[in-house]
Amino acid sequence: MENTKWVAAWGCAETYTTQNVSNIIENTTFRYVVYSPLAGSKIRLYFSNRLGHDDAKIDKVCVAPYVGGGKVDASKSVYVTFGGKQECFMKKGESVVSDEIDFDTDCGKSFAISLYIKDQTELWCGHWNSGHFIKKFYGVGDYAAETAIDVDAVGEGGPYVFLYQADVLTTEDSSAIVAFGDSITAQPWPDWLAHRIVESGIRNRSVIRRGIGGNRILREYKCRMKRHYGEIGVKRFERDISVAGADKVFLLHGVNDIIHPNPESPYCPMEHFPSFEDIVAGYKHYIDTAHKKGMKIYIATLLPMHRKAADPARTEDMRCRMNEWLRNNKEIDGLIDFEAAVWCESNHKVFEPVCDSGDHLHPSVEGARRMAYCIPEEYYK
Repeated sequence: MENTKWVAAWGCAETYTTQNVSNIIENTTFRYVVYSPLAGSKIRLYFSNRLGHDDAKIDKVCVAPYVGGGKVDASKSVYVTFGGKQECFMKKGESVVSDEIDFDTDCGKSFAISLYIKDQTELWCGHWNSGHFIKKFYGVGDYAAETAIDVDAVGEGGPYVFLYQADVLTTEDSSAIVAFGDSITAQPWPDWLAHRIVESGIRNRSVIRRGIGGNRILREYKCRMKRHYGEIGVKRFERDISVAGADKVFLLHGVNDIIHPNPESPYCPMEHFPSFEDIVAGYKHYIDTAHKKGMKIYIATLLPMHRKAADPARTEDMRCRMNEWLRNNKEIDGLIDFEAAVWCESNHKVFEPVCDSGDHLHPSVEGARRMAYCIPEEYYK
């Protein structure tokens, strides 16, 4: 089948990077391993300086097949260009899309995107997605087109700097699911779902992650050290689901709205607990926005978090009311019962131990796997 349609194959949220003592970099290569559920013949990349305070420049961007261990097949490395130029220059507040680049991707295979930044740059825009499947490397020096970053210079982890989406030119019957939410969605369940889809024999469906740790439906932090919690969901939702080829949204959001308010915290002074009606209005905004864009929306129940809450009685009551409202809602296109996938059968307020990461809020790798595998097949086919 001929490749005629642009569809997002990979993505993370467009947000602030974590602000800390080491957020100014120079002469650094970042290498990101991208798992593609789609086969394609061209690629285009998206970079954002929308939230930056200064202009920014990426000196080199290369894509190459990933061969493991942080290494790429350098013989097949391709430079990505921007208006025919090698440099990617972004003004403050600007997002940039690369030229269309000839580059073959294979379903179920990974490729690497390598960025080299030469000049001193303050990092404002980026994301710290993490988890079982995510592979990121960085090192001092220019290794964008090299097989590996020098062993004496290489480190693992770090943020996705500026980069937030990769599209491939693929078949007309292909489409994408947007996984939208908070830190639980910034962790492995969307990766498990992408792998499950490929393993089931489906070759025309991708999963694009739009999860931000600490993110809320209704409120955002103004404090610089908490900016990485991102813009409020109702503000970013339409932009974040406007993804090439996307026709469905899988949404898990709301837990931070009910566990974050703390009048004693310097980050959220004088906050009060949101009302049930306020949160329902946020969900209705999500539903209406998705449907106006012609997309189906499937909303997930909130996971157990009783031991994590500062006021367990209040927050548990709110969580249960929210889940009950979702279970009985007729406006969504389907319910995803993540809660039931990970709860302890003898006490639904807590995780089954094997599904708990240990903080009683985020699922373990096994918990994330169960979440992905509880999604009805008809939702993603």
